Amino acid sequence: MNNHLQRLREEERIQRQKNKRSSKLVLTFVMFSFSLLCLIGVMATIDPLSEKKSSDSEGLSQTIRQTETDEAEEWRLLIISRDSYLPVDFTVDLKKVGDVRVDHRISDPLESMIEDADAAGIKLIPVSGYRSVSEQRVLYDDKKASFLQQGYGEEAAEIYTRELIQPPGASEHHTGLAIDFLTMGITELDEGFAQSPAYQWLRENAANYGFIERYPADKTEKTGVSWEPWHFRYVGTADAIAISSMAICLEEYK
Repeated sequence: MNNHLQRLREEERIQRQKNKRSSKLVLTFVMFSFSLLCLIGVMATIDPLSEKKSSDSEGLSQTIRQTETDEAEEWRLLIISRDSYLPVDFTVDLKKVGDVRVDHRISDPLESMIEDADAAGIKLIPVSGYRSVSEQRVLYDDKKASFLQQGYGEEAAEIYTRELIQPPGASEHHTGLAIDFLTMGITELDEGFAQSPAYQWLRENAANYGFIERYPADKTEKTGVSWEPWHFRYVGTADAIAISSMAICLEEYK
């Protein structure tokens, strides 16, 4: 009898242990399943392409910023000539420097260049800056009329005028980026300016302020304009230094 009771109690104890282990296994499984479901839920909210999208977005933003920068800086290298007339919708915000008007964005470097030249004993006198298309037309027509009065025929007067003056719409003075200089002892815009200390100073220093000699003597074939040692053009310091160091003109640089 006692032996029988002992066996029953032992079997109950063993069964309770089995039930306890089973409960633990079930609980562990439930917790594991719950954790797995939570993890799946979190992963579902994450776009597997998000990292790539982020990278692509950054690349696109950089491209847009670079494009905007290039477009914003394009004004400095604008070429206006007989082969590339001024756009009809062109506008420019002007500021006066001395007795001339220029694009307001070049007024500071122009003033600095004039002041530094003066400190070096060089007098730079700006005499031609911005010029509207209508003002250019007056100059062009007056010059042509002077040739006609001298006895030249219509065709010859036109040819000689075009050699000296750009037709209306073809002058880069329309941009406000070009400037003509005189100096002490030089009262005419002609090649005599090249013999002046002012010209030599400009040749050596203008690029540091963002200006280049626009129509060099050996680049007439490229520019379509005869040598104008008095005529300088703003392109920005970095580009001016590059153009000057390579001894090229703006047409070759572009």
